[in-house]
Amino acid sequence: MKVRIPVIVTVAWAGALAALGHAAEPTVRIGVQLPLTGERSSVGRLMGNGLQMAVEAINSRAGSIQLELTFADDASTPEGARKAIDDLVKDPKIVCIIGEINSPLVLASVPVINAEKLPYLTAGTSPRTTAASEWVFRVGASDAALTGLLAEYLANEMHIKTLAILHDKTGIHNQRAETIADLLKRKYSIPTLVDATWAPGDRTFGRALQQAKATPTDAILALGETPEGGEFLKELAASGLRSQTIAQRDFGVRRVLDEAGAASNGTMIVTEYSPELQGGLTQAWNTNYGKRYGGDANIIAAQYYDALMLVAATVRAGGLTRSAIRTGLAGLKQFPGIVGEYTFDGSRDGIHRFFLTRVVDGRLSLLKTLTETPQP
Repeated sequence: MKVRIPVIVTVAWAGALAALGHAAEPTVRIGVQLPLTGERSSVGRLMGNGLQMAVEAINSRAGSIQLELTFADDASTPEGARKAIDDLVKDPKIVCIIGEINSPLVLASVPVINAEKLPYLTAGTSPRTTAASEWVFRVGASDAALTGLLAEYLANEMHIKTLAILHDKTGIHNQRAETIADLLKRKYSIPTLVDATWAPGDRTFGRALQQAKATPTDAILALGETPEGGEFLKELAASGLRSQTIAQRDFGVRRVLDEAGAASNGTMIVTEYSPELQGGLTQAWNTNYGKRYGGDANIIAAQYYDALMLVAATVRAGGLTRSAIRTGLAGLKQFPGIVGEYTFDGSRDGIHRFFLTRVVDGRLSLLKTLTETPQP
C-alpha cells in the first residue's frame, strides 16, 4: 500500500516571528521527520513538544538568526520514513534534518541522507545508524556505550558471577540483551544463565520471572518500555526474587516509579537524563515543560530540544549550508544541553556518560557516574 505523507509548514510559528519583529533577520529552514500518525504518534508528540519549545526560545532572541521548521510525517513506518525525507529534500532551502528516533526508520532514510549530503540528527541509540552515514549525528549516547559501561560495572564493581536478562522482545531490547550477554561472556567470562522475554506491551510477566526464579543469579538486568515498567517491578517484588535488579532508563521515569510504589525501592537504574540529579539548566527546563504540557518531561522531548539548539549553535557560527552545519556539529565541544554536555566524537555520538542510580523512597539516588572516553 502506498503511504502518502503530508508536509506541514508551521504557519503559527511564522506568524509569531513576525509579531516579534525579527522579519529582517536571516531565516534558516530545518526539516523535521517524525511520526505524527501511526502506532508511534505519541513519540512524535514528545519530539514535537521539545522542538516547539526550542524554536520559540531560539527565535525570540533579539538579533538572532531565525529558524523555520518544516514537518513531514513518516506514519511510523520505514516506507513512510523514506517518503517523508524524499518530500523534505525537494526543498533546496532545507539545510538540515531533525530526524527519527526509531533506528530502522533512520536506516531507511540513509540512502537519501548520503545522496543529498544532508546533516541528520537522531536520538536513536543503535550504533548502526551513525555507522551507516557520516552525516548522521546522535543526540544522546549509543547502545555501545551503555552496554560497555554497564558490563564493566557489573564485572569489576559488582563482581557478579552470573546474570539473568529479562526483556521485552522489541528489536532494540533484543539487541541490548544480546550485546551485553556477549560482552560479559567474551570479556569477563560471566555467563548469562537466563534470557527470558515478554511480548511488547505485556502487563503480566510471570513466565519470565519464573524462569529467573528457577535459575538463581547474582543480578537481573531488566530491559523494557515505560508502560511495562510499573507492573514488572510490582510482580518482581512479589515473586520473592532477591537478586539485585538493574534496569535501563525507561523503568526509572516518574510514571513507572509512581505506579510501582515501594516495589521500585532498591532497583538500580541506568539513565542519561534525570532532572533531580542534574543542574539548574535541566531542572528549570523540566519545570517549564511541566507547566506547558503537564508532568515531567520525557528524555525524548529533552533530546529533540537539544537537537535544535545544537543546530542553532552551528548556524550562529556561520553554518548556513549543509556542509558547514556538518562541520560545525562535528566540532562542537562540551555544548551545554538539557540532557548533558555534547561533544561529538568520531562516531558522531554526542553524550558519553550515564547516571547509575538506586531508587530510594521513589526517587533516584546517584551511586556513580559512568563515563566513556569519546573516540576520535
